[in-house]
Amino acid sequence: MSEFQPIGLQHKPLFDEALSRENSKSSSDSFGNVFLWDILCRRNVAVLGERLGIEYLCSKGVFYAYPSGRGDLVPAIDALRARAAEQGRPLYLEGVTAPQRAALEAALPGRFRFFEARDDADYIYSVESFATLSGKKLHGKRNFCNRFETAHDWRYEALSPAGFDDCRSLLQSWDAEKNGGNAEENEAIERMFQYWDGLGMTGGILYADGRPAAFTAGERLGSDTIDVHFEKALDDLPGAYPMIAREFARHLQKDFPEILYLNREEDMGIPGLRKAKEEWFPMFMIDKFTALWQEDEA
Repeated sequence: MSEFQPIGLQHKPLFDEALSRENSKSSSDSFGNVFLWDILCRRNVAVLGERLGIEYLCSKGVFYAYPSGRGDLVPAIDALRARAAEQGRPLYLEGVTAPQRAALEAALPGRFRFFEARDDADYIYSVESFATLSGKKLHGKRNFCNRFETAHDWRYEALSPAGFDDCRSLLQSWDAEKNGGNAEENEAIERMFQYWDGLGMTGGILYADGRPAAFTAGERLGSDTIDVHFEKALDDLPGAYPMIAREFARHLQKDFPEILYLNREEDMGIPGLRKAKEEWFPMFMIDKFTALWQEDEA
């Protein structure tokens, strides 16, 4: 077992290898989510045999991710249990998917108690549905796009460092609309800009009448999925949100035809965000669980 150490860009190949073995579509397993939000909750990483250990040191306590990878699961769990004991805490695993739960139950029957975490469930959509907005269910999104195209001289560009200042300008406007915005999210976005090439991100920026109207960015997750980390649009430009979502999907179809799914992540239990995600009609959800190790009774 290697020692746990603070996450850094040098750990991305470890995540890529672990994800390639499981082909997971879960946002909990993406390197970007772990690395970019290290500002909010410190993360440490260790190699556990052929598996990856991720430790979260947060205000609510210490917990761990499911050890992705291959090979015997038991030694990896034993290592995490020992690490949790050093912290004086029982072993909690968060962001556990249904297949990962099944693997834990098969390897260690009866040793974990599981709790559903609905607020953490990922919403998975087809790239095709976003690119075409076809069908009755998405007619409202289609109408918003049609009105946007009629009202504005618009263009979409693939996001690159040349567009980062326009994204920053948009964020300033968005924060003003929201009476301050989200400083932690803005810091995570700035961290993404700083490490853009190393993270392997892709994204797009939408302009309306020469003004930045929306941007989005995400990273590859497994062989056929993009994890959409950020999506921002100005409220005073109706239709900007469905437009950036549609154009990004079309961008993926053109440049990354192997990408079939969009993981637009969780709703965090926020009613308005849940409603917005449901209105795009996900193909399916990735259910998440918290797993608590059950200590032997004395």
